[in-house]
Amino acid sequence: MSDQPRWAWWVVGIVVPVAGILVSIQLATNSDSDGDKAQSTGTGTSAPAASPGGKPAPASDSTNSPTANQSAKVLFGPKKLTLNPDAYYIDLDSPSPIPQPGNKGADATVGFNLPDLTLGPPRSGNVVAIVSPEGPDPTRDDCNQAIAKRGSYTSGELAQGMRVCLQTDEGRTAYLRITSVPTRTALTFNATVWE
Repeated sequence: MSDQPRWAWWVVGIVVPVAGILVSIQLATNSDSDGDKAQSTGTGTSAPAASPGGKPAPASDSTNSPTANQSAKVLFGPKKLTLNPDAYYIDLDSPSPIPQPGNKGADATVGFNLPDLTLGPPRSGNVVAIVSPEGPDPTRDDCNQAIAKRGSYTSGELAQGMRVCLQTDEGRTAYLRITSVPTRTALTFNATVWE
């Protein structure tokens, strides 16, 4: 036996690790709330959104990025689109997206054959984020922040009024608002895609 008192083992084996965990949680909580404050006041910078491979999207050239007084350049929309079991893929990087039967160049697909009707990328990647159904439509920056913070590979079960942000394969940002009750025969949404 060693000459160390019994309580020393308790401190080293239990108290120190628990204290470390609590400090880590507190730092993470403070870090998240600081980001929320910056977002709500419009200050701070947004993190780059992840691309489908999980890598950060390439940084845009500062001459092309919108200033605080300019809005982001819209590539497409807002325009109504309808997907169905015969054309359930869509390429949101094209200047005029239309539903298509195959996944060539597709950025999103609807799982009409799944138990729950969902929307997601045809390839893996945490590029989908749900935004609150209340309030004004999100901006490109709002969508990028939502994807960076809570991006997922799927929307979860779709419902009328649901609002979804999505990052395309080419790094563009899209906003989709479900405008009809999703059925096994059709899903209609308004789409906006920014450069």
